[in-house]
Amino acid sequence: MEERMAVNRTYAFLKSAFAVLLAGGFLTLVPAARAQDPGAGQKPATSTSEHEAATTTKSSETEPRIRVQANIVSAPVTVINSKGDYVFDLQAKDFEVLDNGVPQRIEQFSLEQRPLAAVIVVETNSTSEPMLDEVRPLGPVFSNLMLGPQGEAAVVTYGDQIRDVQDFTQSGDELESALRRLEARGSSEHLNDALAHAIMLLGSQPKEDRRIIVAFSEGHDLGSKTSKEEVVQRALDAGITIYGLGFSPAHALLDKQPKAPPQDALAANMALPAPPNTAPTPSNVSNSWPGSSQNVPTLPIIPLILASGEMIRSTIAKNPLEFYAGYTGGLSYASWSKKPLQDELNKIADEIQSQYEIAYVPHAPAVNGFHRIEVRVVDRSGVKVRAKAGYFMGTTNSP
Repeated sequence: MEERMAVNRTYAFLKSAFAVLLAGGFLTLVPAARAQDPGAGQKPATSTSEHEAATTTKSSETEPRIRVQANIVSAPVTVINSKGDYVFDLQAKDFEVLDNGVPQRIEQFSLEQRPLAAVIVVETNSTSEPMLDEVRPLGPVFSNLMLGPQGEAAVVTYGDQIRDVQDFTQSGDELESALRRLEARGSSEHLNDALAHAIMLLGSQPKEDRRIIVAFSEGHDLGSKTSKEEVVQRALDAGITIYGLGFSPAHALLDKQPKAPPQDALAANMALPAPPNTAPTPSNVSNSWPGSSQNVPTLPIIPLILASGEMIRSTIAKNPLEFYAGYTGGLSYASWSKKPLQDELNKIADEIQSQYEIAYVPHAPAVNGFHRIEVRVVDRSGVKVRAKAGYFMGTTNSP
């Protein structure tokens, strides 16, 4: 009996020792098991780089890619019927757009409703002095009919110098006051330089704004450092439309004042401080403007539409304002018009408020230089379409 009890005690002791050993081994093995078992409530011990690679691969397979087109080309488009009335009932499907002869897909289409940024350029020399009385009261036409509640306008004059008479403003009173203060000074005819400065000013305005220049001028340029080609390229690169209102030479000859004496040669060659409210000289502007005179593409000879609806070749346009308006999609009313300037300005205001806007991403050979744009209305007889003549590819500001 005692012997049996001794065996039982030995068996119990061995059983307890074995249990302790098993418990120790289990405690030792549990951490390793948990490190390998993702079902234990913790993330698998995968390396950071492997995890990121897996996440990136999964994301790229499930999330759509968004591509941003940076080379979109937009153009305000005017459509007029045979009676001279604006056509408002067209849709994108009614238009055909060609880029260097290649059909394009219209990506954006709407009636122009964007805010307007305008620079009013006025020739204020001794020749134009008799005509300034027609320009001075035009402030309300700009503020009420053309600019609208969100539009802004600045005023630049050129005579003895190029001057910033009024910075961009939404105030109709400020704009009207600036135009009423116009004074004739000097005798220069640096139209191109004045337009180059106006283009530079518009370049500081928001890109989503419509940008226009309205130029009151005889339409002659003499002695500018900016070429016609530069004016066109800069305007097209910046998305600017140029409108011209010509002064009548017959009126300008009435009571014509003697020209001011020539500037002193010494003063002309000295770096004198600029007078108050004087704009930077176009020669300084051109030093920092892309596409300066050293590298200006040659403009192609293409048909341009005049305000009368007449089609001319670009080389035949004797008046620079016709030339600029034709290439940028604007209008230029000739200086021999018998109608008051206000009537012609009203027409320009009506047109600006009646335009479509068409935008596309060029699907054409990416050839640097000038790209011709042709906009047509299909299945609608008797309508005329006017848009900018094209754009430059390969320049700093090109679309």
